[in-house]
Amino acid sequence: MLAYGRLLRLSLAPSAAADIAAGVILTSGDWPASAKPWLLILASLCVYHGGMALNDWADREEDARSRTTRPIPSGAIGAGTALALALGLLASGPMIAWLVAPRCALALGCVSLLAALYDLAGRGPWLGPLLLGACRAGNLTAGLLLSIEPDGLVAHLPKIALLYGLYVFSVSRLARLEDAPESSWRSARPRFALGLAAMVLAFVGLPGVVELARGQDLGHLPRMEVIGSWAAAAIALAGAIGLLRRSLRPAPWNRSDVMASVGMALRRLLVATSAIAAQAGTPAGLWVAGSILCGYPVSYLLRRVFPPT
Repeated sequence: MLAYGRLLRLSLAPSAAADIAAGVILTSGDWPASAKPWLLILASLCVYHGGMALNDWADREEDARSRTTRPIPSGAIGAGTALALALGLLASGPMIAWLVAPRCALALGCVSLLAALYDLAGRGPWLGPLLLGACRAGNLTAGLLLSIEPDGLVAHLPKIALLYGLYVFSVSRLARLEDAPESSWRSARPRFALGLAAMVLAFVGLPGVVELARGQDLGHLPRMEVIGSWAAAAIALAGAIGLLRRSLRPAPWNRSDVMASVGMALRRLLVATSAIAAQAGTPAGLWVAGSILCGYPVSYLLRRVFPPT
């Protein structure tokens, strides 16, 4: 079971679930009383962890040379078993989402295909991070689609999903340096990538504040909307400051510095989705935002047993 948990990267499960939760609450304003959001979270976890398992299967030969303790090269899990598990999860996610809403199934189906494309053929220095960013933006979009029709998504997609995808793109660019030559660690590249991620994370919390600033009379805006917008900005800024401070650490860095930075940036995915949830501007939105942040220490503890990369 420990090997399967490592294959599936269980320490990252809270962030995959948080994508859906943030998308659902942002567009609905209240948490639906039905089982639909929970089924959608389950579907998202299937797709996400299926992609992780397929990633290990695709990297099995390289891992046999450089990461012999990984589940497949160590012999803890057979390559065929890992492949069957990966494909089963990637297919199950959209099918479960279909029980919720066909439009959600379409979004997660696209995420499944993009994840498979990344694992099997899309590892380029720019294509790979772009695909990963698109996957996480699509995961958030699946949650957004639960409560609104596709034509209503236009108001949310540009400012939320695309910013979130850009953050994941920045972190993915940083993660590529884990196995890069030593000269890359000692250059400014990892610090620049981490600094860019910090800037994008700060912007994730700004849309609501920007909308408030455009209001002619803030005194007439709903109180919870004001609180939610400023809470989102505060959450995102707090997370961004931590990344920025780490990016300013003096050179030279080593591989451990890069890996620690990647882990921190990955856990900040929960900060980003918490800020998105808070922008719902409702009591339920703040509760969901707080619940997502509770996943941060859980992810931090799980990483010791199930490394995120």
